[in-house]
Amino acid sequence: MTRCPCTSGKEYAACCKPLHEGRLAKDALELMRSRFSAYALDLADYIIATTHPASPHYSEDKFNWKRSVSRFSKNCSFQKLEVLEFKEKGSLATVTFTAHILEGNQDATFTEKSLFEKMGGKWFYRSGQLREGHAPNLATEGQLKILPLAYYGDAVLKKKGEPVLKITEEIRKLADEMIDTMDACDGVGLAAPQVHHSVRMFVIRTLSNTEENSEMGEAKVLINPKIRQIGSETWEAEEGCLSIPGFRSIVKRAKEIEVEYTNLDGKVIKERASGWLARVILHENDHIDGVLFIDRLNLEEQKKLTPDLEKLKRRIHDHKTL
Repeated sequence: MTRCPCTSGKEYAACCKPLHEGRLAKDALELMRSRFSAYALDLADYIIATTHPASPHYSEDKFNWKRSVSRFSKNCSFQKLEVLEFKEKGSLATVTFTAHILEGNQDATFTEKSLFEKMGGKWFYRSGQLREGHAPNLATEGQLKILPLAYYGDAVLKKKGEPVLKITEEIRKLADEMIDTMDACDGVGLAAPQVHHSVRMFVIRTLSNTEENSEMGEAKVLINPKIRQIGSETWEAEEGCLSIPGFRSIVKRAKEIEVEYTNLDGKVIKERASGWLARVILHENDHIDGVLFIDRLNLEEQKKLTPDLEKLKRRIHDHKTL
């Protein structure tokens, strides 16, 4: 009898094999287990087939993607899967687990909080927060508070958001869920239109300094923000967007700004920001005006991106309507 690599204790033929042969996972937890065993068995096609079309790991280059997955599988010994937490809410779910693996003779154990989304009746792996070793603190208490993302092609991303007239419990709940969604997707900022709410609000993680690789600080909620001052000095840096996965481009922005906004306590605040923090604020402020970072590129650059952007839009739409 062959035990399933997902370490469920069951026979492979009665556990993950039916999923590898085409049966749909009943939930995200079952999909996560089947993906772990697929890595252990070097079933790269299954990993590719169950990866979300908007995942940062998705690639149109299936040949090299498959080769990369296979290389990882062959180089590792999958010792044990330890599930720490499973949460599901509607079409979204998270599974926190520790994968006990060896890479060569070295311990390569990691803990991941994986995000899954159900599209067209099928669960897909979207992304994950990773920590080295056994990190049970990635599991959190309470209900799942993650919202579905809007992606390139969704009309809400091109609309100008409506002002927030009153800070209600609904607005507080939205802000709380936006922070959890931003963190689950490893983002540094998230605007309300990106979670299908066309209002003038966004959340950010403050940075420890002005550099791109700064440590993340506290979460901040900016309601009805206004850019009051824009410095004359500009700088260029690469930007990406959770709503346009897989695309990054150089964007020119002001190096220093002053922003005025209302916080969740109803207090109007004015702050100066520079470097990467200013860039994040300007990027998210664009979102509530219906502007994407790719709209900041020159016409020639936009034209070059158009075919791949259309592929992304079709890919996501096709999976939604399976």
